[in-house]
Amino acid sequence: MPKTTFIPKARQARVIQVKKMETTPKPPEAPKSKSNPWKLIAIVVVILIVVGVAAYILTLPPPSTAANVHIQDDAACSPNDASCLFSPASYNATVNGSGVVWKNDGTINHTVATNATQNGSLPTFTSSNIGHGQTYSFSFTAAGTYHYYCTIHPWMKGIVIAK
Repeated sequence: MPKTTFIPKARQARVIQVKKMETTPKPPEAPKSKSNPWKLIAIVVVILIVVGVAAYILTLPPPSTAANVHIQDDAACSPNDASCLFSPASYNATVNGSGVVWKNDGTINHTVATNATQNGSLPTFTSSNIGHGQTYSFSFTAAGTYHYYCTIHPWMKGIVIAK
């Protein structure tokens, strides 16, 4: 007869329940103060600076838009046309003062550009096209006599004397 082998049944695992130990409750902590006096001071200082800058800006006089030099034309502006001109042809400006304002009172585009050959080492400026009713402004930072002209109509010339 064949040999019989006994296999014992698997034992069922016992589940042991462990109860959590109770701890004594901690006394409630006093809430931490969320206000820091330095933060409050910094906020007040920033607000005062912002208000001060705003007040300063609001009390500044508006920039001048009044034209000092008028650009005139007769809509043709052919060479040697006496009606195409800068008026006045010569203007006195203040160094580091308010800028000189050119206004196109004519009907066609013009520009204002320095003549580097005549002006030597003086600062230069060149406007873009100035249409009817538009303006161009330049503030002079160095004393001297500035010769300028219209790059579209080079026979149109003017002078600014900055003192």
